[in-house]
Amino acid sequence: MIELYNIVKTFKANKENIHAVNNVSLTINDGEIYGIIGYSGAGKSTLIRLINQLEVQTAGDVIINGVNFKELSPKELRLQRQQIGMIFQHFNLLWSRTVAENIELPLEFAHVPKAERKQRAAELIEMVGLTGREDSYPSELSGGQKQRVGIARALANSPRILLCDEATSALDPDTTEQILELLREINSRLGITIVMITHQMEVVQKICTRMAVMSDGNIVEEGTVKQLFEHPKHAVTRRFVQNIEANQTIEELAESLKKKYPSGKLLRLSFTGNNAEQPTIINAARLVPFEISIVESNISQSSVGPMGVTYIHISGGVDSDYNKFVTYLADNNVIVEVL
Repeated sequence: MIELYNIVKTFKANKENIHAVNNVSLTINDGEIYGIIGYSGAGKSTLIRLINQLEVQTAGDVIINGVNFKELSPKELRLQRQQIGMIFQHFNLLWSRTVAENIELPLEFAHVPKAERKQRAAELIEMVGLTGREDSYPSELSGGQKQRVGIARALANSPRILLCDEATSALDPDTTEQILELLREINSRLGITIVMITHQMEVVQKICTRMAVMSDGNIVEEGTVKQLFEHPKHAVTRRFVQNIEANQTIEELAESLKKKYPSGKLLRLSFTGNNAEQPTIINAARLVPFEISIVESNISQSSVGPMGVTYIHISGGVDSDYNKFVTYLADNNVIVEVL
């Protein structure tokens, strides 16, 4: 378990104190995939470096599996760090080393015998799908293959925690999906805790079960992915919850739809799980006499199954019919918001 209590990290810049992380408290459970999302400068990368103590907090406590890192000697801290692997946006591979040699590097630092290093590297190469590329150099690999090497290297010491700092940001969408699937498999197979740092909501949505949203060094919202997708409360979270039109926020789409449909009612319907694939709107429409138009819709896959948002326009009808329609949707686990 990862426990962060009242974490503060302050840097000095031009004689001023900059709070990169400001009084953050989080608990991340064993074996879960947890997402920390925020825009550039939010403090998320600093926070993840505090977890493995690549940065030391100005105040607060980092407790991993019951051990308070602040109380450790340098030698004890080095041993604890072996239980935490990390992968990076730009892979951080040694270009003069082969795939196998890059993976063996942490084991060399841990003074593991050569024969054991080679055996462990071979196991990890097979696990991440790089069989046959053992003797290749990073310059001979694609971006996705380089990240697979990074993942294998991070797993070399059999860590209990894997930290991923923008691990898919440098990859194309197809390769991103492959890497996320690999991380899901590793989490399921090894029971390892994974912490994902990202600015991509779709990454959190696809792989994480719980998440926190950071802005200006603070955690502004936290909950399950399902909760934050259905009920984003903070303005930053709402900006991350994208709708069908790329790069357009919920608020922007709502305003454009209000201009397009000045009369009648506009509703935003949120679906999760199995009901995202059911004909719920059609069934509800059969109960009422008014006209219903679907004006925007999007369904995507997430860690908890399909998630969807549909915007509908209602014209005509009386309040009793409208209430019957909304009640049916709510009874079928559809979240209804009036725009």
